[in-house]
Amino acid sequence: MKKILLGALGPLLLAAGPALAQQQAQYSQYMNNNYIINPGATGVEDYIDLKASYRTQWTGLEGAPKTYYVSGSSSLAPWRGTDNRPRREPLRGFHAVGGLVYNDVTGPTSRLGVYGSYAYNAVLTRTIRLSLGVSAGMQQFSVDGNQLHFFDPTTVAASAASRVVDASAGLWLYSPDFYLGLSGAQLFGNQLDFAYGPNQLGVGAPGNSLKRHYFATAGVRVPLSEDFSLVPSVLLKSVNPAPLSLDINAKLKYRDLLWAGVSWRAFDAVVAMVGLSYEQFTLGYSYDAGTSQLAGYNGGSHEILIGLRLKKKNQSTCVSKFW
Repeated sequence: MKKILLGALGPLLLAAGPALAQQQAQYSQYMNNNYIINPGATGVEDYIDLKASYRTQWTGLEGAPKTYYVSGSSSLAPWRGTDNRPRREPLRGFHAVGGLVYNDVTGPTSRLGVYGSYAYNAVLTRTIRLSLGVSAGMQQFSVDGNQLHFFDPTTVAASAASRVVDASAGLWLYSPDFYLGLSGAQLFGNQLDFAYGPNQLGVGAPGNSLKRHYFATAGVRVPLSEDFSLVPSVLLKSVNPAPLSLDINAKLKYRDLLWAGVSWRAFDAVVAMVGLSYEQFTLGYSYDAGTSQLAGYNGGSHEILIGLRLKKKNQSTCVSKFW
């Protein structure tokens, strides 16, 4: 029976953290909140930026991933409004802070993360800025033994949890017309402090380590008319030993009110997205139609994003987040 228990727990532990693949949660609307993949994007907007998201992946598949997060970031610089649009003092850098809490659940396994971030935004020209950001926090990986089922109903699996310190860093080059970001996550590569052994928990395992993830992203604004603009963007994700992951996106915006977009995640999914911005509120929805071999076993993935933009005390208007 112990062999059955260990054989059943093996794949689950791989999903919990020491996977030989991507360990970071999957998002389809990251381009609407680049802060979640790059701490360099902390506080780059003209307002206090609050976001919350819920994603249910591979609907209809038992134990499929579900991800929740709440984030917020803001600059610490004074703002002033001119010509109904806010701007900072020219040629002056500024500091920014932010925070992120997320929970990623896959069947009996879960991952909880709590992070705080800091970034310094340096002014290169009157329209181009470069931000360097770092984030630090904690990840907790858990296995809920009560959700594990075996052929022998008398078998009871123990629960376990492990907490590790974690950090990420990123560069963010941006202007009103483009952005370019490079970042790394799980940089410490810490080892989880639990594993299932024949006689005990917490014996450790050499393979239970966080894999370092690297991200490169870029986007550009292409005006089509006075009211419409096109925003193509791309994201590359790398984690050893998984293959390089590529996302190609295109978003069509109508003023600062409505947008619609499509995304192709190489060999995995095609994504349709729509969104609305009204005053200080934003709402986005995306649907992933799978293209991998798993597509025939689930009903796709859904993701909802809501946002709140709080204007600064000295700001005359609160513009929406363009990207």
